[in-house]
Amino acid sequence: MNRFNFNQSVGFPFETDILADMQTAYELFKAFGWIVGNFSIIQGCEANGNGISDGVVFINGEPLPFKGGVPTTNVIIVETKQSLEFEDGNSHEVKFIRHAQFGSATTQYPWADFKRGFETKNIPKALAEKATQTALDSLISRIAILEAKPSNIPLGLIAIWGRPLAEIPAGWEEYVNLRGRMPVGLNPDDPDFANLGSANGSKSKTLSIGELPSHFFKYMKAKAGRGYRTASDDFPFQQFEEANTNTIGGDQPFSIMNPYRIVHFIIYKG
Repeated sequence: MNRFNFNQSVGFPFETDILADMQTAYELFKAFGWIVGNFSIIQGCEANGNGISDGVVFINGEPLPFKGGVPTTNVIIVETKQSLEFEDGNSHEVKFIRHAQFGSATTQYPWADFKRGFETKNIPKALAEKATQTALDSLISRIAILEAKPSNIPLGLIAIWGRPLAEIPAGWEEYVNLRGRMPVGLNPDDPDFANLGSANGSKSKTLSIGELPSHFFKYMKAKAGRGYRTASDDFPFQQFEEANTNTIGGDQPFSIMNPYRIVHFIIYKG
């Protein structure tokens, strides 16, 4: 960059053109902002409660002080002009103070576009932690192969679900054919269990006569002995006749349920 040698034994011709050259020389520093890129946060601008702190930003090739405050949607550039009085008594604008802040104007920049710069000293470490394109392509290929394979869960698998229906995982739904029923394994050698999907059985049972266990009741009967009769009478006993005991039982069905716990049956649909 340009430089000046002010230390001269015979003095230095300090004119306004020298000041202009000095300003031109330090304009070169603006180029450093492009290292982090346009609309970058170079320093500060940290979230502080409900506001954003002061800092430095880079906008369109110009590093600018940023005056923080309560964040809004856009950032604007504010320029304040200062005048000085010259020897002829007239004032002229000679100082232009510029800064960025939140606000609205004809020219404005979305605050969401501003990103914090990445420290160059951290680049080697960040690169070392990143995967190579070859490794990334290999992982993508493996994922594609896995996605193309059928699910490890076969379609039609029925499972027990102990949570509410609203929490059934994706790919599953309630298997309504088992509502209020228990599954029984198919047995091709037993006609009662030979047909897949058939339903039978009852929660209760009423016994028929043939299903009662063999039993008997005791009752008092006539005992064999001597009988008497007169010349005009028949025998005191005639032939025996059938008689019933008293009736017991209420014909009420009874439960044949084993101890149970209520769950959902769900089926995998893919």
